[in-house]
Amino acid sequence: MGCQSDVTLGDNLTFSVCTHDPDTGVLTDADSAPAYRVYEDETGTAILSGSMAVLDDANTTGFYTEQIACTTANGFEAGKSYTIYISATVDSDTGG
Repeated sequence: MGCQSDVTLGDNLTFSVCTHDPDTGVLTDADSAPAYRVYEDETGTAILSGSMAVLDDANTTGFYTEQIACTTANGFEAGKSYTIYISATVDSDTGG
């Protein structure tokens, strides 16, 4: 997974994931768009969630990205840390 480590409140955060066949390890498109959930510190409720989009489908396999606005309206605060959980299903097997 790719993700910048520092974002200023009000800026955008872009993150990515590559999906693989669980049996072979070969890059494979997910059965459906991977889902993400953003958590503040170690709070058990996500502040933001959604689905990722395939990027450059003609030239890549299993490559998904998403860009979110790190704004107070989306629940972000200065001085906090955030964790992104991503899950995807490939060949009916779900991984995170």
